[in-house]
Amino acid sequence: MDVRSIPLEELLPPLYPVRRVADDEKMAELVRSIQANGLLHPLVVIPEDGAYRILAGHRRFIAVSGMGWEEVPCNVIEARRQADHMITIEENLIREDANPVDLGLYLRYLCEHRHMTQTEIGQLLGKPQQWVSRYIRLTLVDDESQVATQEGVLPWRSALEIQKVESPGIRAFLRHEAVTREWSVRQTENAVASHKRNEKNIEQAIETVRTVREEQAAEVNPLCCFGCGTPALERSGSMAWLCVGCLRAIEEAKENTG
Repeated sequence: MDVRSIPLEELLPPLYPVRRVADDEKMAELVRSIQANGLLHPLVVIPEDGAYRILAGHRRFIAVSGMGWEEVPCNVIEARRQADHMITIEENLIREDANPVDLGLYLRYLCEHRHMTQTEIGQLLGKPQQWVSRYIRLTLVDDESQVATQEGVLPWRSALEIQKVESPGIRAFLRHEAVTREWSVRQTENAVASHKRNEKNIEQAIETVRTVREEQAAEVNPLCCFGCGTPALERSGSMAWLCVGCLRAIEEAKENTG
């Protein structure tokens, strides 16, 4: 292990900062720990263009920067690209218990910018592809749901459930209820399922009305002569109608009986 002290000014932030929301209390605890015991775990870095890119320990870097340190112990490694990802994921995401949105953002970054498949990422982490997919889908939910998840007031599985609702207004209502009433994931699932059942019933009712109207519009009641059944061309209705021939016959009958 190549551990050396490196000036803070030579350290570059992670290519993809994985902790978007900092927990002030946890950061304060980290600062107190470093003040009392020193930096127990060096940062993990790799050389890059005359400087060093941080792979793991970004929070420790922030902490010592705020404490006025000029240099910090670093474990300098030469790592392959996928090994870099593993160090970042293990130390910054899983071991330090990052929030689910941060994890999803980083996994999405690996897919979109490092061209790794969800299956490849899952194999590196010992997780199924579905596990990777769920966290990536979390990055696509409403911003309000992401923030609520990062703040710990909305379970990430609840955020995914709420996103299944198409209407933004209904999603906002369900999110508000889930947060203020502190719904469990199961309660949120039930609320979403109930809404979707009602939504489906409404859609079916609208479709039925639409179908009936189309059938009525397409239905033509031909106007025929009441006497002989001759149709009235390009006319419709339900009133009784007599053709010219039947009218003459009626007139002749009247004259003969007169």
